[in-house]
Amino acid sequence: MLVPIYNPYKTSKDDFTEEEALMLDKMHKERIKLSDAILVVNVDSYIGNSTKSEIEFAKSLGKEILYYTDLIKKCRFVKQK
Repeated sequence: MLVPIYNPYKTSKDDFTEEEALMLDKMHKERIKLSDAILVVNVDSYIGNSTKSEIEFAKSLGKEILYYTDLIKKCRFVKQK
């Protein structure tokens, strides 16, 4: 399992320099290349532009895309049976 790369002291995208943001984007894409699938944590069905870009990148590599909201729905359905 690969978890997101972040700096807890920089909580906003505006806290990163352009160079840091480009480096993080490149690192995320390299991690996607290493993965079998990605899990999109789309709370309240929100997906930001950066995440949309990563989803498209993962799709271009034939990676499985899993969505948090879909998993929650499945868990609730199984629980109700």
